[in-house]
Amino acid sequence: MLHSHFRLAIIGLLVLSFATALFARGQSWDFLGYTQVDSSRDHGRIQITRRDVHSRTIQLRVSGEAIFVDRLVVHFVDGTSQELVVSDRILPGTRNFALLHERLLESVEIWYYKETWGHTPRVTLYGVRPQEGG
Repeated sequence: MLHSHFRLAIIGLLVLSFATALFARGQSWDFLGYTQVDSSRDHGRIQITRRDVHSRTIQLRVSGEAIFVDRLVVHFVDGTSQELVVSDRILPGTRNFALLHERLLESVEIWYYKETWGHTPRVTLYGVRPQEGG
């Protein structure tokens, strides 16, 4: 009985590893910039440090403390912008994905609710490149 449970656990781990590898295949996350959240303001801006990356998806990573993000305003190199409603608390270590049309980014404004934080949150932005041939 114990032997069959062990074998099922091993098979489950192998399936999970295979599925994770398939999901990550073809994706390359690039660091785009970061900002420290300021408790005296209600928004911040991440200036994009990599102008050579066409991003289809952006990812926010929060460290320090959770923040409640109201919305993002994504500014593109071509002068256009796109507002993304988030309305969610983002916990440290978690990620929030936003789908975009594939374009070069210039900056991202983060609109958040002011809170009293024990540690100043940091928001880091990543962009994923489109899959080759996709």
